[in-house]
Amino acid sequence: MQLVSPRYLESGYMWLLFVVGVFTALYGNVFLASVIIGFSLYALIMPELLFRLAEYVHVEVTDELKLFPNDEETYTIKLVSTAPVPLGVVRLSGYLHPTVESEEHAFWRQENYVGREAAVAYTLPLKAIRRGPIRMEAIGMEIRDPLRMFSLYKEDPLDRIGYVFPEFLPYPIPKRPPTLPGEEMVRHSAYRDPETFQSVAPYHGQPMRQLYWSAYAKTGELLARTEQPVQANEYVVVLDLLTKDGRALTHQIERLISQAAALCRDFEKENASYGLIVPTLTKEGITYDLAPGSGETHFRKVMTTLACLSERDFPLARSLFERKVAKYGGSQSILRLGGDGR
Repeated sequence: MQLVSPRYLESGYMWLLFVVGVFTALYGNVFLASVIIGFSLYALIMPELLFRLAEYVHVEVTDELKLFPNDEETYTIKLVSTAPVPLGVVRLSGYLHPTVESEEHAFWRQENYVGREAAVAYTLPLKAIRRGPIRMEAIGMEIRDPLRMFSLYKEDPLDRIGYVFPEFLPYPIPKRPPTLPGEEMVRHSAYRDPETFQSVAPYHGQPMRQLYWSAYAKTGELLARTEQPVQANEYVVVLDLLTKDGRALTHQIERLISQAAALCRDFEKENASYGLIVPTLTKEGITYDLAPGSGETHFRKVMTTLACLSERDFPLARSLFERKVAKYGGSQSILRLGGDGR
């Protein structure tokens, strides 16, 4: 906490003024002495009172925000005061993380009246700019005395209030050239194997909806379509953001993260089980290795991980990363994005 006041209100000057007031009361005008003594006592007591009142005040955050770029949302920060007296007008302010802005500014400030033992809501209009966590460096509270002579600044640490999730960029599904007369590729969801295709066979009483009319127009024969999808039980998205020599794919990171987000969204729509592996770890030593799972909670965890990925994360040893990938196999299908500048 920091107290800001004019230099002439420092305690040394106020004690001197108090002594002057006492001598004025003994040998001069009593009214003037009362004013001098009252002013000096106010200046001496009020700073200590402000420090004590600040101990009764803290900031609480509400729900966690989940935004996508260009989304707009109004967030509520709650100032809770258990002080036995009104605090008057209290100002909250802070600098926003670059992932969001408030009314086209990175700095936010708002004033509200705070009464005795009150909980006051401060509104924070936000617009998502880019992928990443949503947080403020710190919430600064400014409490002032009734005469506006002193200002006490107190900072409260503020946890992350949400995340800006990455955009969904379609994953380019590899195409396989047709090998049978009349065969064509099917635009399938990403959870299916890239070898999914439709083959054709001579028509022998199959349902009419399976008749392949475009092939009949070319060959003159009645053919029926047969879907042959190949689908695994579990899927692992390998987001390789490094080259073999450990260099970051700086110019491709955002595209790859957006493609991984689109893949995970498609997995979730198909009720498939999916996991995520990234060859980096955080400053706390936490690796990005999410086991396959499904459901809203798992999807939110994966999207939060993608939102928090940063170029400042530490690269994981290539050999260790490959061992993590190699442990998946059998019924698990691995979809690898990035690596070696691709």
